[in-house]
Amino acid sequence: MLIFIGAGYSRRHLTQEALESLKSVEKIYVDTYTSIYEDGFNWLREVNPSAEIVFAKRRDLEGEGINRIVEEAKDGNIAILCAGDPFTATTHDAIRVEALKSNVSVKVVTGISVVNLVHSRIGLQAYRFGKIVTLVYPDSFKPYSVIETIYDNLGRNLHTLILLDLRLEEGLAMSIPEAIDILMELDEKQQLMNQISIGVARLGWSSEVIRAGRLIELKRYSYPPPPHSLIIAARLHPIELESLRYIAGLTITG
Repeated sequence: MLIFIGAGYSRRHLTQEALESLKSVEKIYVDTYTSIYEDGFNWLREVNPSAEIVFAKRRDLEGEGINRIVEEAKDGNIAILCAGDPFTATTHDAIRVEALKSNVSVKVVTGISVVNLVHSRIGLQAYRFGKIVTLVYPDSFKPYSVIETIYDNLGRNLHTLILLDLRLEEGLAMSIPEAIDILMELDEKQQLMNQISIGVARLGWSSEVIRAGRLIELKRYSYPPPPHSLIIAARLHPIELESLRYIAGLTITG
């Protein structure tokens, strides 16, 4: 059996199902490249002292690594553990599909993701979000599709959750100020600078910081290190506006 386990972003987020599943396997692949975990993963040895633990890099869970994991899961119980949720904040769809094609039993243990944390922690209504986007560093191309999605969401009066680039194997993790600078360069219509936005740092961690204001103003705040995210808000419902005042320090009246 192959078990995909979401660990949330802290040991506090582990469900009973996640703990029971971790105890039941012979080998645990820990995804170390798609997000950052507040507590690290050394506690796994307490949960399952007998399991082989592999701190996996991208190459271990892609390409030929997929075939190896599927073969192992034919003969034993194998877990892939990741921060957040296996198929929301991080995705391992190719592994799941290959396992199912090979008649390997697959189980998914859902974890807290940045998406549901945003909806519950910040006070913006879940049904008022449009398409989620990831803003990457503009190394070889400018990510215009991100700005186009934001424009489209705003045109439909929908908020945009922007996940910020994490390249942990390269030692890169985009910060809120970096993201704002990139968005300002991409914003050809000059719509975003004064748009009410929310900067989200380490959401779900004990050190989380949430700040709201006009997009350009969010650069002046201090944030703990990444992971960071941004939200570009559409026209706010009165309850959303009040929520941002008390939760995120918003001082704008509308």
